[in-house]
Amino acid sequence: MANTIKLQSLSPNLVASDVNKTVDYYTKTLGFSLIASVPEKGVYNWAMLMRDGITMMFQSLPSLKEDLPQLAFNSKGSLGTFYIKVEGLDELYRSLKGKADIVVEMRTTFYGAREFAVKDLDGYYLMFAEDVPKD
Repeated sequence: MANTIKLQSLSPNLVASDVNKTVDYYTKTLGFSLIASVPEKGVYNWAMLMRDGITMMFQSLPSLKEDLPQLAFNSKGSLGTFYIKVEGLDELYRSLKGKADIVVEMRTTFYGAREFAVKDLDGYYLMFAEDVPKD
């Protein structure tokens, strides 16, 4: 029997200390668009943002605890990064320089990528990368 399972997407749902401020940062600084929120207006408990093929969700800690009480949520932030492959890395870098908290300056890696990282308002790291063309 052939494997018919295919993972289709990944949309992290991250804790935000202030969902409205996070939406503002991601839309105005990083170029995402708000595509859904709860509630639709006012003080958000949850929001989904999208840019190109990337979706990210942000939820307040009280709302997440109410939604999933069986899980123990104590803090926010990340010990890792979200690795986002892009086209037009230099243009993206120029558009964020001076606006976003760039915590890793543009660099070329041993694994053949150029990349830089941004730290968002809640301590999440977004690593933007583009493959270096091979000779």
